[in-house]
Amino acid sequence: MTAYDVVEVITLKIIKGLLVCLLCVCLMGESLKASEYLTYQSIEFDRSGKKLLDDLNSFDLRMLNNKLGGRRFWGWRTVSNLENEKVYFQKETLYVIENGGTSAIRKRYYFSTTEQDTVQISASGSIAIDVSGDIRTFKSGLESELSASYQATKSSTIEESVEINIDVDPGVRLEVEIYGEGKISNGVAAQYRFFRKVRDGGWEIFTLTTEYYSIVKAPIE
Repeated sequence: MTAYDVVEVITLKIIKGLLVCLLCVCLMGESLKASEYLTYQSIEFDRSGKKLLDDLNSFDLRMLNNKLGGRRFWGWRTVSNLENEKVYFQKETLYVIENGGTSAIRKRYYFSTTEQDTVQISASGSIAIDVSGDIRTFKSGLESELSASYQATKSSTIEESVEINIDVDPGVRLEVEIYGEGKISNGVAAQYRFFRKVRDGGWEIFTLTTEYYSIVKAPIE
């Protein structure tokens, strides 16, 4: 193999590597940029027929994008699909204990509050989220254009703790879970510069309104 052949092989490998990286970047750009609320065990809307951004299919998105209207010289065009729709969620299951014995089990639990975002955001397509700071925000000023107004802040830390003792009787299953309520707003948007579309996709805002612990005892099935 000549020196020319070696250079040609190395060049081809570099080009292939760049193409793979470019493909990965493109695929990442189309994926949902998610927040913590999308990892909850379940989210249910108060009204039937409502969907999270992640659950919208291609037909749903096409219908919303058709409502965006024509191009504009500069700035965003936005359409809302949901505005402050009430949701109920099950965040996570903390403990599960099944007593299959013949005597009661006593457990002591200690709960304390933690600081968390009262507002979380997600985006899809080429809409970007700024994650450089403590609070996530949409890039390029999208949040100021949305009709579903919000303020991205962290909730105040409440220095409150609870310690409880629980008896789990024989034949009983104990579950300690976190539930809560919130509001969902979502839709689509497109940004233009000199009549040229530079980014588009979906956006979603989750606003936490309340969160609480749930302790449930039930017979083992």
